[in-house]
Amino acid sequence: MVLSLSISGEGIESGSPDSHDDPGESSKKDKLTLVLADDHTLVRQGMETLLSGNESLEIVGQAGDGYEALDLIEEFEPDIAIIDISMPRLNGLEASRKIEEKGLDTDVIFLSMYDDEGYIRRAIKTGASSYLLKEDAIDELEEAIESVKNGYYYMSPPILTSLVEMTERGLKAIEPDVLDQLTAREREILQLIAEGNSNKEIAEILSRSVETVRTHRANLMEKLDVHSAEEIREFALREGVIKDEEK
Repeated sequence: MVLSLSISGEGIESGSPDSHDDPGESSKKDKLTLVLADDHTLVRQGMETLLSGNESLEIVGQAGDGYEALDLIEEFEPDIAIIDISMPRLNGLEASRKIEEKGLDTDVIFLSMYDDEGYIRRAIKTGASSYLLKEDAIDELEEAIESVKNGYYYMSPPILTSLVEMTERGLKAIEPDVLDQLTAREREILQLIAEGNSNKEIAEILSRSVETVRTHRANLMEKLDVHSAEEIREFALREGVIKDEEK
């Protein structure tokens, strides 16, 4: 199912291919280049096996977290990045935001286990081109890639249903995302704290001073009205910043 969607605060309308893509751009290349990003090696291997028979595609890199994905995207400038929403260190949503902020000409196809509205809204706001449920990826991944290549959005049917329901209620009526009150750096540190990293470890990951990390930590805790690392982790789990490995 190929979907051409225009998504705005006033709703969803059918339309022509997304203007940010040039449908003829990919045809100028011999192959469409891809980066695969998922923290589960078996999932990446499964995608690689699925796509290896398509001679029009070339996988130029694979990553296990959002930072690795960004490095590969900056290095290889792939046409499409297939990114798991829930990854360690930097989740897929934040990785997608950074792709947009850096002005990188790479379209993002999200893979996710989740079909709730919070994830969908955040994915759309990051500028993602597609949202696939992992359970449907085997059947839909190549079709999604083809749609994105031609400048269209692609959504798994359950995601499209949720989008329509959101539109019927009116997107403007939905409360602002609580994470929007945090800066991009605070969202990064939020995830790293929730994953159990110390201030020193976070400073090393982000190449910042420990004092800078402490300041960001204090600011995000005040904004979210949380008072401990455990409360930060509970918030991150509740908002889908990290996934519950016990489930």
